[in-house]
Amino acid sequence: MSRFNNVLLVNLAYPSTKFTMPVIPVGIGYIAEFLRSQGVKCSVFDMTLGHTEEELRRCILAAKPDLIGISMMSFMYKKHYKFINSIKRDFPGMPILVGGPHVSTMKSGVLKECPAIDFGIMQEGELPAFSLCRGEELSRIPGLIYRDANGIIENSLSANQEVSLDMLPYPKYDGFELGKYGYGVCIVSSRGCPYACIYCTASVTRRKFRARGAARIADEIEYWYRRGYREFDLQEDNPTFNRDRIFELCDEIERRSLKGLVIMCGNGVRADKVDRQILKRMKEVGFKRLGFGVEAGNDKVLKSIKKGETIEVIKKAVGEACDLGFFVSLFFIVGSPEETPGDFQDSVNIALSYPISHVNFFNLIPLPSTELFTWVKEKNYFLIDPEVYLNMGSFIQMSCNPVFETPYFTRKERVRALKKGKSIERFVKRRTIAKTLRGIRPFNYLIAWVYMLPVVQEIENQMLRFLIYRRIMDKVRNKIRMLFYK
Repeated sequence: MSRFNNVLLVNLAYPSTKFTMPVIPVGIGYIAEFLRSQGVKCSVFDMTLGHTEEELRRCILAAKPDLIGISMMSFMYKKHYKFINSIKRDFPGMPILVGGPHVSTMKSGVLKECPAIDFGIMQEGELPAFSLCRGEELSRIPGLIYRDANGIIENSLSANQEVSLDMLPYPKYDGFELGKYGYGVCIVSSRGCPYACIYCTASVTRRKFRARGAARIADEIEYWYRRGYREFDLQEDNPTFNRDRIFELCDEIERRSLKGLVIMCGNGVRADKVDRQILKRMKEVGFKRLGFGVEAGNDKVLKSIKKGETIEVIKKAVGEACDLGFFVSLFFIVGSPEETPGDFQDSVNIALSYPISHVNFFNLIPLPSTELFTWVKEKNYFLIDPEVYLNMGSFIQMSCNPVFETPYFTRKERVRALKKGKSIERFVKRRTIAKTLRGIRPFNYLIAWVYMLPVVQEIENQMLRFLIYRRIMDKVRNKIRMLFYK
């Protein structure tokens, strides 16, 4: 006998000092699609689209769910606990299930800290969520955390919890407000990361790499292609991990005559998993944007963070991608355990050595359960208590406010480095805009310079909070992005 037949999935918002275009929550899309395929009614409410708590309450009253599922990150967790408690207060008989990275890292501690949460799911959610809905005995559901008369029970994970990705239906996003998202359709073609970077929760929660077959990915692209979509973003850690699979995908795209595609690997690809041959083939079928998680500018720091790559391999891959005309983004982190101001300058030198289109210098934030977090805590290097900085919002990663320091890289030096990183970010973006608008010289340089002024960026940021302006800017940005990618 079924336990739950009508589920409402909620995607929480993570406010920051900078407004960014909302992105389709793929994880919720997968769970919604799977539950529906198994006969469970499922609706979705995405608070990143600007919806209020009062609108959510009205949605609950209208949808009449018998279970609310919430996806949650560790950032802003106290605010979201308060939010969940308010839902339980207004709907006292409503069971609440929480999943996502926060539960996967903090486990039963989440239910201890937030009494309003009835169930938690660690790691992948499709099978446990369905098992819970169809009424299976709670103790037999792998990865489930729940309450009983003896307190909080945390079931161990199981290999059976990881379903074959090709057996899962890809999201059709029924019930999603697709017109309110930017950047086309998001696709996840693989899950997991076998690497052990000390700062990444993936090394804690999902080490095993699994991938969908090329034909299934092409099916999904074609499904949206026939509905008028041309822009796709592979939102995953290792899209090019399996070389043969990417070549097969390129062949499938070409065989199906899916022309005019704009495919992005915005989350990043590993430099040691691409070369000129594979990059050239990807470019031929519509891959336009590549992000590289460079992280640091020399082998000493890369080794200390267990990146598993050398700087020469990274330089070669970045050079090849730029030479082939990709829109190349580089991502660096500032403040790794053994990094010094001189090492940071090595990162700067790499960022300025290639005709890249975009760069970010991130303030390194130790996340719970990672090796970095444990190291900083043991060394007593925290400048801001984790309970404080985790609840400041995800914007802390983009700020110039370090949360820890080391004897090799003090707080003052880090602030100076992060500010320099922001200056380089603006320089690269100005250069990219000027290059894109080179047909209107010399005004292209003036437009690029004015647009990147902090005051202009803040005005745009404030205006982007209004849906009508967001829609206008989304259309403008789409046109500009197409120019970038050309």
